[in-house]
Amino acid sequence: MATTIQSADRPSNTMNRNNTTNSELDEKISVATLSPETNLSDTTENPSKIERNESKDLEAGFSIGCGKGQDDDVLPKVPMTFPDGGFGWLVVLGAFMIQFCTFGFNFSWGVYQEHYVNENIFPGAGLTEISWAGTIGAGSVFITGPFQSSMIRRFGTRPIIATGIVISACGLVAASFVTKVWQLYLTQGLLFGFGAGMAILPALAVPVQWFDKRRGLASGISVAGSGIGGAALAPLNRYLISRVGYEWALRIMAIMFIVVVFSVLPCIRTRVPPIKKGGPLFDLSLFKDRGFTTMYLMGVLVTFGYLTPVYLLPTYVVKYGMDKTTGATLVGIFSGVNAISRIILGIAADRYGRFNVLFSCTFLGGLSCFVFWLNAKTLAMSLVFVIFYGINGGGFVSLFPVVAAEVVGVEKLAAAVGMLYSGNLFGNMLGTPIASAIVSASGGSYHWAIVFAGAIPMVGAFLLLAHRLSIEPRLFVKV
Repeated sequence: MATTIQSADRPSNTMNRNNTTNSELDEKISVATLSPETNLSDTTENPSKIERNESKDLEAGFSIGCGKGQDDDVLPKVPMTFPDGGFGWLVVLGAFMIQFCTFGFNFSWGVYQEHYVNENIFPGAGLTEISWAGTIGAGSVFITGPFQSSMIRRFGTRPIIATGIVISACGLVAASFVTKVWQLYLTQGLLFGFGAGMAILPALAVPVQWFDKRRGLASGISVAGSGIGGAALAPLNRYLISRVGYEWALRIMAIMFIVVVFSVLPCIRTRVPPIKKGGPLFDLSLFKDRGFTTMYLMGVLVTFGYLTPVYLLPTYVVKYGMDKTTGATLVGIFSGVNAISRIILGIAADRYGRFNVLFSCTFLGGLSCFVFWLNAKTLAMSLVFVIFYGINGGGFVSLFPVVAAEVVGVEKLAAAVGMLYSGNLFGNMLGTPIASAIVSASGGSYHWAIVFAGAIPMVGAFLLLAHRLSIEPRLFVKV
Protein backbone atom coordinates (compact mmCIF):
# COMPACT_ATOMS: atom_id res chain seq x y z
CA MET A 1 0.00 0.00 0.00
CA ALA A 2 1.35 3.38 -0.90
CA THR A 3 1.82 5.96 1.82
CA THR A 4 1.28 9.57 0.88
CA ILE A 5 3.20 12.39 2.53
CA GLN A 6 1.19 15.59 2.53
CA SER A 7 2.73 18.76 1.27
CA ALA A 8 4.64 20.87 3.79
CA ASP A 9 2.14 23.64 2.99
CA ARG A 10 -0.41 21.72 5.05
CA PRO A 11 0.57 22.30 8.66
CA SER A 12 -0.58 18.98 10.08
CA ASN A 13 1.77 16.99 7.81
CA THR A 14 -0.16 13.82 8.66
CA MET A 15 -0.04 10.71 6.53
CA ASN A 16 -2.85 10.00 4.01
CA ARG A 17 -3.58 6.34 3.47
CA ASN A 18 -6.03 5.21 0.78
CA ASN A 19 -7.79 2.01 1.75
CA THR A 20 -9.99 1.72 -1.33
CA THR A 21 -8.70 -0.89 -3.77
CA ASN A 22 -9.99 0.79 -6.92
CA SER A 23 -8.65 4.20 -5.92
CA GLU A 24 -5.31 2.66 -5.09
CA LEU A 25 -5.10 1.01 -8.51
CA ASP A 26 -5.99 4.29 -10.21
CA GLU A 27 -3.24 6.00 -8.21
CA LYS A 28 -0.67 3.39 -9.27
CA ILE A 29 -1.68 3.70 -12.91
CA SER A 30 -1.36 7.49 -12.78
CA VAL A 31 2.07 7.20 -11.21
CA ALA A 32 3.20 4.71 -13.82
CA THR A 33 2.29 7.05 -16.67
CA LEU A 34 5.01 9.43 -15.51
CA SER A 35 7.58 7.08 -16.99
CA PRO A 36 8.03 7.45 -20.74
CA GLU A 37 8.58 3.74 -21.34
CA THR A 38 5.40 2.67 -19.49
CA ASN A 39 1.93 3.14 -20.97
CA LEU A 40 -1.51 2.43 -19.56
CA SER A 41 -1.90 -1.00 -21.14
CA ASP A 42 1.52 -2.06 -19.89
CA THR A 43 0.61 -1.31 -16.29
CA THR A 44 -2.65 -3.20 -16.34
CA GLU A 45 -1.07 -6.26 -17.96
CA ASN A 46 2.18 -6.18 -15.99
CA PRO A 47 1.88 -4.34 -12.66
CA SER A 48 5.51 -5.14 -11.79
CA LYS A 49 6.55 -2.34 -14.13
CA ILE A 50 5.08 0.11 -11.67
CA GLU A 51 7.54 -1.00 -9.02
CA ARG A 52 10.48 -0.78 -11.41
CA ASN A 53 9.61 2.82 -12.16
CA GLU A 54 9.24 3.76 -8.48
CA SER A 55 12.73 5.26 -8.22
CA LYS A 56 12.01 7.54 -11.17
CA ASP A 57 8.78 8.68 -9.54
CA LEU A 58 10.59 9.28 -6.28
CA GLU A 59 13.22 11.33 -8.06
CA ALA A 60 10.46 13.54 -9.39
CA GLY A 61 9.15 14.02 -5.87
CA PHE A 62 12.58 14.68 -4.39
CA SER A 63 13.42 17.23 -7.07
CA ILE A 64 10.83 19.50 -5.49
CA GLY A 65 13.14 19.96 -2.52
CA CYS A 66 16.50 19.67 -4.22
CA GLY A 67 16.53 22.43 -6.77
CA LYS A 68 14.24 23.40 -9.60
CA GLY A 69 15.09 21.96 -12.98
CA GLN A 70 13.75 22.78 -16.40
CA ASP A 71 11.14 19.99 -16.31
CA ASP A 72 9.96 20.52 -12.75
CA ASP A 73 7.03 22.70 -13.76
CA VAL A 74 5.38 19.87 -15.69
CA LEU A 75 6.06 17.11 -13.18
CA PRO A 76 3.09 16.49 -10.88
CA LYS A 77 3.75 15.67 -7.22
CA VAL A 78 3.64 11.91 -6.79
CA PRO A 79 3.03 9.74 -3.75
CA MET A 80 6.14 8.36 -2.06
CA THR A 81 6.21 4.78 -0.84
CA PHE A 82 8.44 3.51 1.97
CA PRO A 83 9.78 -0.06 2.34
CA ASP A 84 9.76 0.22 6.17
CA GLY A 85 12.50 -2.40 6.34
CA GLY A 86 14.60 -4.54 4.04
CA PHE A 87 17.78 -2.81 2.88
CA GLY A 88 16.66 0.15 4.96
CA TRP A 89 18.05 -1.57 8.06
CA LEU A 90 21.50 -1.68 6.47
CA VAL A 91 21.14 2.03 5.76
CA VAL A 92 20.39 2.49 9.46
CA LEU A 93 23.50 0.46 10.34
CA GLY A 94 25.68 2.65 8.12
CA ALA A 95 24.29 5.85 9.63
CA PHE A 96 24.74 4.37 13.12
CA MET A 97 28.45 3.71 12.60
CA ILE A 98 29.05 7.16 11.12
CA GLN A 99 27.44 8.68 14.21
CA PHE A 100 29.55 6.35 16.39
CA CYS A 101 32.80 7.68 14.98
CA THR A 102 31.93 11.37 14.72
CA PHE A 103 29.47 12.55 17.34
CA GLY A 104 30.60 9.66 19.54
CA PHE A 105 34.10 11.12 19.60
CA ASN A 106 32.65 14.57 20.32
CA PHE A 107 30.95 13.12 23.40
CA SER A 108 34.35 11.99 24.69
CA TRP A 109 35.83 15.50 24.38
CA GLY A 110 35.47 16.03 28.12
CA VAL A 111 38.13 13.36 28.72
CA TYR A 112 40.64 15.27 26.57
CA GLN A 113 39.60 18.59 28.09
CA GLU A 114 40.22 17.31 31.61
CA HIS A 115 43.65 15.99 30.58
CA TYR A 116 44.66 19.19 28.79
CA VAL A 117 43.60 21.36 31.76
CA ASN A 118 44.83 19.33 34.72
CA GLU A 119 48.10 18.24 33.10
CA ASN A 120 48.79 21.77 31.83
CA ILE A 121 49.42 20.51 28.30
CA PHE A 122 49.04 24.03 26.96
CA PRO A 123 50.68 26.38 29.50
CA GLY A 124 48.68 29.50 30.21
CA ALA A 125 45.43 28.05 28.84
CA GLY A 126 42.74 27.44 31.46
CA LEU A 127 39.35 25.75 31.34
CA THR A 128 37.68 28.52 29.34
CA GLU A 129 40.42 28.61 26.68
CA ILE A 130 40.63 24.82 26.37
CA SER A 131 36.85 24.41 26.20
CA TRP A 132 36.81 26.43 22.97
CA ALA A 133 38.53 23.58 21.13
CA GLY A 134 35.71 21.17 21.95
CA THR A 135 32.95 23.58 21.11
CA ILE A 136 34.62 24.63 17.87
CA GLY A 137 34.71 20.93 17.00
CA ALA A 138 31.04 20.48 17.85
CA GLY A 139 29.99 23.71 16.13
CA SER A 140 32.06 23.14 13.00
CA VAL A 141 30.01 20.03 12.30
CA PHE A 142 27.28 22.35 11.05
CA ILE A 143 29.39 24.80 9.03
CA THR A 144 28.76 22.82 5.85
CA GLY A 145 25.02 22.67 6.50
CA PRO A 146 23.88 25.35 4.03
CA PHE A 147 26.11 23.84 1.31
CA GLN A 148 25.14 20.19 1.84
CA SER A 149 22.25 19.88 -0.60
CA SER A 150 24.27 21.56 -3.36
CA MET A 151 27.29 19.33 -2.69
CA ILE A 152 25.19 16.16 -2.70
CA ARG A 153 23.53 17.16 -6.00
CA ARG A 154 26.94 17.54 -7.62
CA PHE A 155 28.94 14.70 -6.11
CA GLY A 156 26.59 12.22 -4.44
CA THR A 157 26.19 11.17 -0.82
CA ARG A 158 28.95 8.56 -0.49
CA PRO A 159 31.81 10.69 -1.89
CA ILE A 160 30.87 13.52 0.48
CA ILE A 161 30.87 11.18 3.49
CA ALA A 162 34.19 9.58 2.48
CA THR A 163 35.86 12.95 1.98
CA GLY A 164 34.54 14.18 5.29
CA ILE A 165 35.82 11.28 7.36
CA VAL A 166 39.29 11.61 5.81
CA ILE A 167 39.36 15.33 6.65
CA SER A 168 38.28 14.68 10.25
CA ALA A 169 40.92 11.96 10.67
CA CYS A 170 43.58 14.34 9.37
CA GLY A 171 42.42 16.85 11.97
CA LEU A 172 42.99 14.36 14.79
CA VAL A 173 46.42 13.37 13.51
CA ALA A 174 47.41 17.02 13.17
CA ALA A 175 46.16 17.70 16.71
CA SER A 176 48.57 15.09 18.05
CA PHE A 177 51.51 17.32 17.03
CA VAL A 178 50.32 20.77 18.15
CA THR A 179 51.97 22.75 20.94
CA LYS A 180 49.74 25.86 21.12
CA VAL A 181 46.10 26.06 22.09
CA TRP A 182 45.19 28.05 18.95
CA GLN A 183 46.59 25.17 16.91
CA LEU A 184 44.28 22.84 18.84
CA TYR A 185 41.37 25.06 17.79
CA LEU A 186 42.27 24.57 14.13
CA THR A 187 42.92 20.81 14.27
CA GLN A 188 40.91 18.94 16.90
CA GLY A 189 38.39 21.75 16.67
CA LEU A 190 37.78 23.17 13.20
CA LEU A 191 39.30 20.51 10.93
CA PHE A 192 37.80 17.55 12.78
CA GLY A 193 34.40 19.20 13.08
CA PHE A 194 34.28 20.34 9.44
CA GLY A 195 35.06 16.84 8.18
CA ALA A 196 32.69 15.19 10.63
CA GLY A 197 29.89 17.46 9.44
CA MET A 198 30.42 16.37 5.85
CA ALA A 199 29.87 12.79 7.02
CA ILE A 200 27.10 13.30 9.58
CA LEU A 201 24.58 15.55 7.84
CA PRO A 202 24.11 13.46 4.66
CA ALA A 203 23.78 10.32 6.79
CA LEU A 204 21.03 11.94 8.89
CA ALA A 205 18.76 12.46 5.88
CA VAL A 206 19.06 8.97 4.37
CA PRO A 207 17.29 6.60 6.84
CA VAL A 208 14.02 8.58 6.83
CA GLN A 209 13.76 7.93 3.08
CA TRP A 210 13.27 4.22 3.84
CA PHE A 211 10.72 4.31 6.67
CA ASP A 212 7.27 5.68 7.45
CA LYS A 213 5.49 3.77 10.22
CA ARG A 214 8.78 2.99 11.96
CA ARG A 215 10.52 6.25 11.12
CA GLY A 216 10.99 7.23 14.77
CA LEU A 217 12.53 3.85 15.56
CA ALA A 218 14.84 3.94 12.53
CA SER A 219 16.00 7.47 13.31
CA GLY A 220 16.47 6.54 16.97
CA ILE A 221 18.70 3.60 16.11
CA SER A 222 20.69 5.67 13.61
CA VAL A 223 21.51 8.48 15.99
CA ALA A 224 22.03 6.08 18.90
CA GLY A 225 25.43 5.55 17.31
CA SER A 226 26.67 8.78 18.86
CA GLY A 227 25.56 7.72 22.32
CA ILE A 228 27.03 4.23 22.00
CA GLY A 229 30.15 5.84 20.56
CA GLY A 230 30.44 8.16 23.53
CA ALA A 231 29.88 5.27 25.96
CA ALA A 232 32.64 3.27 24.30
CA LEU A 233 35.08 5.99 23.30
CA ALA A 234 35.15 8.02 26.53
CA PRO A 235 36.63 5.22 28.67
CA LEU A 236 38.69 3.96 25.73
CA ASN A 237 40.27 7.38 25.26
CA ARG A 238 40.90 7.67 29.00
CA TYR A 239 42.66 4.28 28.89
CA LEU A 240 44.71 5.17 25.80
CA ILE A 241 45.74 8.54 27.24
CA SER A 242 46.96 6.87 30.43
CA ARG A 243 48.86 4.15 28.54
CA VAL A 244 50.24 5.73 25.36
CA GLY A 245 49.60 9.46 25.83
CA TYR A 246 47.01 11.74 24.26
CA GLU A 247 49.07 12.04 21.06
CA TRP A 248 48.81 8.36 20.17
CA ALA A 249 45.24 8.22 21.43
CA LEU A 250 44.31 10.78 18.76
CA ARG A 251 46.20 8.90 16.04
CA ILE A 252 44.57 5.59 16.94
CA MET A 253 41.14 7.22 16.80
CA ALA A 254 41.89 8.64 13.34
CA ILE A 255 42.89 5.24 11.94
CA MET A 256 39.90 3.52 13.51
CA PHE A 257 37.41 6.04 12.12
CA ILE A 258 38.65 5.67 8.54
CA VAL A 259 38.53 1.86 8.71
CA VAL A 260 35.05 1.75 10.25
CA VAL A 261 33.37 4.35 8.03
CA PHE A 262 34.80 3.03 4.78
CA SER A 263 33.62 -0.45 5.80
CA VAL A 264 29.98 0.65 6.12
CA LEU A 265 29.94 3.17 3.28
CA PRO A 266 28.27 0.70 0.86
CA CYS A 267 25.29 0.61 3.25
CA ILE A 268 24.55 4.30 2.65
CA ARG A 269 22.13 4.25 -0.26
CA THR A 270 19.59 6.94 -1.06
CA ARG A 271 16.24 5.93 -2.53
CA VAL A 272 16.87 8.18 -5.53
CA PRO A 273 20.12 9.05 -7.33
CA PRO A 274 21.60 12.49 -6.61
CA ILE A 275 19.85 15.09 -8.75
CA LYS A 276 22.30 16.89 -11.01
CA LYS A 277 20.09 19.89 -11.68
CA GLY A 278 21.01 23.33 -10.48
CA GLY A 279 19.53 24.98 -7.43
CA PRO A 280 20.18 27.75 -4.95
CA LEU A 281 23.24 27.36 -2.74
CA PHE A 282 21.30 28.85 0.18
CA ASP A 283 17.58 28.07 0.00
CA LEU A 284 16.37 30.97 2.15
CA SER A 285 12.81 30.36 0.98
CA LEU A 286 12.64 27.64 3.63
CA PHE A 287 12.34 30.35 6.27
CA LYS A 288 8.98 31.37 4.81
CA ASP A 289 7.64 28.20 6.41
CA ARG A 290 6.74 28.98 10.03
CA GLY A 291 7.32 25.38 11.05
CA PHE A 292 10.82 25.36 9.57
CA THR A 293 11.70 28.64 11.29
CA THR A 294 10.43 27.27 14.61
CA MET A 295 12.57 24.15 14.26
CA TYR A 296 15.59 26.25 13.30
CA LEU A 297 15.26 28.50 16.37
CA MET A 298 14.61 25.53 18.63
CA GLY A 299 17.82 23.89 17.41
CA VAL A 300 19.79 27.06 18.12
CA LEU A 301 18.48 27.35 21.67
CA VAL A 302 18.65 23.70 22.71
CA THR A 303 22.22 23.25 21.52
CA PHE A 304 23.37 26.14 23.70
CA GLY A 305 22.83 23.87 26.67
CA TYR A 306 22.82 20.34 25.27
CA LEU A 307 26.55 19.55 25.33
CA THR A 308 27.47 21.71 28.33
CA PRO A 309 26.89 19.00 30.97
CA VAL A 310 28.78 16.43 28.90
CA TYR A 311 31.81 18.68 28.42
CA LEU A 312 31.96 20.14 31.93
CA LEU A 313 31.15 17.03 33.94
CA PRO A 314 34.72 15.58 34.04
CA THR A 315 36.12 18.81 35.51
CA TYR A 316 33.02 19.32 37.68
CA VAL A 317 33.37 15.99 39.52
CA VAL A 318 37.10 16.53 40.12
CA LYS A 319 36.19 19.80 41.86
CA TYR A 320 34.06 17.82 44.31
CA GLY A 321 36.73 15.29 45.17
CA MET A 322 36.08 12.54 42.64
CA ASP A 323 38.88 11.20 40.46
CA LYS A 324 39.44 11.57 36.72
CA THR A 325 38.33 8.03 35.95
CA THR A 326 34.99 8.75 37.60
CA GLY A 327 34.44 11.70 35.28
CA ALA A 328 35.14 9.59 32.19
CA THR A 329 32.91 6.82 33.54
CA LEU A 330 30.01 9.23 34.10
CA VAL A 331 30.36 10.53 30.54
CA GLY A 332 30.33 6.93 29.32
CA ILE A 333 27.19 6.16 31.37
CA PHE A 334 25.51 9.29 30.04
CA SER A 335 26.33 8.30 26.47
CA GLY A 336 25.11 4.72 26.94
CA VAL A 337 21.82 5.80 28.53
CA ASN A 338 21.49 8.47 25.86
CA ALA A 339 21.87 5.87 23.11
CA ILE A 340 19.30 3.47 24.56
CA SER A 341 16.81 6.27 25.16
CA ARG A 342 17.05 7.37 21.52
CA ILE A 343 15.67 4.03 20.42
CA ILE A 344 13.00 3.87 23.14
CA LEU A 345 11.88 7.46 22.57
CA GLY A 346 11.78 6.81 18.83
CA ILE A 347 9.30 3.99 19.44
CA ALA A 348 7.33 6.18 21.86
CA ALA A 349 7.21 8.99 19.30
CA ASP A 350 5.74 6.69 16.65
CA ARG A 351 3.04 5.71 19.13
CA TYR A 352 2.25 8.89 21.08
CA GLY A 353 3.20 11.62 18.63
CA ARG A 354 6.57 12.96 17.52
CA PHE A 355 5.92 16.58 18.48
CA ASN A 356 4.65 15.50 21.91
CA VAL A 357 7.64 13.34 22.77
CA LEU A 358 10.21 15.82 21.43
CA PHE A 359 8.75 18.61 23.57
CA SER A 360 8.54 16.44 26.69
CA CYS A 361 12.09 15.11 26.61
CA THR A 362 13.61 18.51 25.74
CA PHE A 363 11.75 20.22 28.58
CA LEU A 364 12.57 17.49 31.11
CA GLY A 365 16.23 17.46 30.08
CA GLY A 366 16.53 21.15 30.88
CA LEU A 367 14.57 20.72 34.11
CA SER A 368 16.95 17.96 35.28
CA CYS A 369 19.79 20.50 35.41
CA PHE A 370 17.85 22.42 38.07
CA VAL A 371 16.58 19.41 39.99
CA PHE A 372 19.64 17.12 39.94
CA TRP A 373 22.81 18.80 38.64
CA LEU A 374 22.57 21.75 41.03
CA ASN A 375 22.57 19.20 43.88
CA ALA A 376 25.14 16.79 42.42
CA LYS A 377 27.90 17.11 45.01
CA THR A 378 28.30 13.35 45.47
CA LEU A 379 28.85 10.42 43.13
CA ALA A 380 25.34 9.10 43.78
CA MET A 381 23.61 12.36 42.83
CA SER A 382 25.94 12.82 39.84
CA LEU A 383 24.92 9.36 38.67
CA VAL A 384 21.22 10.20 39.05
CA PHE A 385 21.74 13.33 36.98
CA VAL A 386 23.61 11.69 34.09
CA ILE A 387 20.99 8.93 33.88
CA PHE A 388 18.01 11.30 33.89
CA TYR A 389 19.67 13.83 31.59
CA GLY A 390 20.85 11.04 29.30
CA ILE A 391 17.34 9.59 28.99
CA ASN A 392 15.78 12.90 28.01
CA GLY A 393 18.74 14.28 26.06
CA GLY A 394 18.55 11.35 23.66
CA GLY A 395 15.13 12.43 22.48
CA PHE A 396 16.30 15.73 21.03
CA VAL A 397 18.94 14.10 18.85
CA SER A 398 16.75 11.24 17.62
CA LEU A 399 13.50 13.14 17.09
CA PHE A 400 14.72 16.48 15.75
CA PRO A 401 15.17 15.15 12.17
CA VAL A 402 11.95 13.14 12.45
CA VAL A 403 9.87 16.18 13.43
CA ALA A 404 11.69 18.16 10.75
CA ALA A 405 10.45 15.62 8.21
CA GLU A 406 6.92 16.17 9.52
CA VAL A 407 7.30 19.94 9.22
CA VAL A 408 8.90 20.31 5.78
CA GLY A 409 7.88 16.97 4.26
CA VAL A 410 10.16 14.04 3.50
CA GLU A 411 10.42 15.10 -0.14
CA LYS A 412 12.10 18.35 0.96
CA LEU A 413 14.14 17.00 3.85
CA ALA A 414 17.26 16.23 1.80
CA ALA A 415 17.53 19.90 0.85
CA ALA A 416 16.30 21.28 4.18
CA VAL A 417 18.37 19.24 6.64
CA GLY A 418 21.65 21.04 6.01
CA MET A 419 20.10 24.48 6.35
CA LEU A 420 18.15 23.37 9.41
CA TYR A 421 21.18 21.99 11.22
CA SER A 422 23.30 25.02 10.37
CA GLY A 423 21.48 26.76 13.22
CA ASN A 424 23.02 24.29 15.65
CA LEU A 425 26.40 25.83 14.85
CA PHE A 426 25.75 28.78 17.16
CA GLY A 427 24.73 26.77 20.20
CA ASN A 428 27.38 24.11 19.85
CA MET A 429 30.08 26.71 19.22
CA LEU A 430 29.17 29.14 21.99
CA GLY A 431 27.30 27.19 24.65
CA THR A 432 30.13 25.54 26.58
CA PRO A 433 32.56 28.52 26.37
CA ILE A 434 29.83 30.77 27.77
CA ALA A 435 29.16 28.29 30.58
CA SER A 436 32.91 27.97 31.24
CA ALA A 437 33.26 31.75 31.34
CA ILE A 438 30.40 31.88 33.85
CA VAL A 439 32.28 29.35 36.01
CA SER A 440 35.44 31.46 35.87
CA ALA A 441 33.55 34.70 36.58
CA SER A 442 31.85 33.02 39.55
CA GLY A 443 35.13 32.10 41.19
CA GLY A 444 34.92 28.44 40.21
CA SER A 445 31.26 27.98 41.18
CA TYR A 446 29.18 26.02 38.66
CA HIS A 447 25.80 27.25 39.98
CA TRP A 448 24.95 29.87 37.35
CA ALA A 449 26.53 27.84 34.54
CA ILE A 450 24.13 25.02 35.42
CA VAL A 451 21.19 27.44 35.43
CA PHE A 452 22.28 28.65 31.98
CA ALA A 453 22.58 25.07 30.65
CA GLY A 454 19.11 24.16 31.87
CA ALA A 455 17.10 27.29 31.10
CA ILE A 456 17.91 27.87 27.43
CA PRO A 457 16.83 24.40 26.18
CA MET A 458 13.55 24.83 28.08
CA VAL A 459 12.88 28.02 26.11
CA GLY A 460 13.48 26.04 22.91
CA ALA A 461 11.03 23.39 24.10
CA PHE A 462 8.31 26.00 24.62
CA LEU A 463 8.87 27.33 21.09
CA LEU A 464 8.13 23.85 19.78
CA LEU A 465 5.10 23.58 22.05
CA ALA A 466 3.69 26.82 20.64
CA HIS A 467 3.97 25.46 17.09
CA ARG A 468 2.50 22.12 18.12
CA LEU A 469 -0.51 23.88 19.69
CA SER A 470 -1.02 25.85 16.47
CA ILE A 471 -1.38 22.50 14.70
CA GLU A 472 -3.57 20.86 17.32
CA PRO A 473 -4.72 22.87 20.38
CA ARG A 474 -5.77 19.77 22.33
CA LEU A 475 -2.95 18.64 24.62
CA PHE A 476 -3.63 14.93 24.93
CA VAL A 477 -3.78 14.12 21.24
CA LYS A 478 -1.16 12.35 19.14
CA VAL A 479 0.74 14.96 17.13
